[in-house]
Amino acid sequence: MTINYALAKKQGPSLKAALTRAIKSGDPDKVWMACDKAVRAWEEWGAWPDDWSRWQRALDDACGYPNRAPRLEDL
Repeated sequence: MTINYALAKKQGPSLKAALTRAIKSGDPDKVWMACDKAVRAWEEWGAWPDDWSRWQRALDDACGYPNRAPRLEDL
């Protein structure tokens, strides 16, 4: 499978913005949905971005201690 760079360039900024809005909302469900949407988009592109860990950190923070957040690849 080849990487769809055009789609990544088009969707990437909106996925980052959605994650930022979800984090600022303080709603763990919104963070979860933003992460799930991003993983689905990355799979469609054929590659994960270099800053994928930003979504994992947001998911970890949203789940809070002592809860354990799932790994992005498990969404």
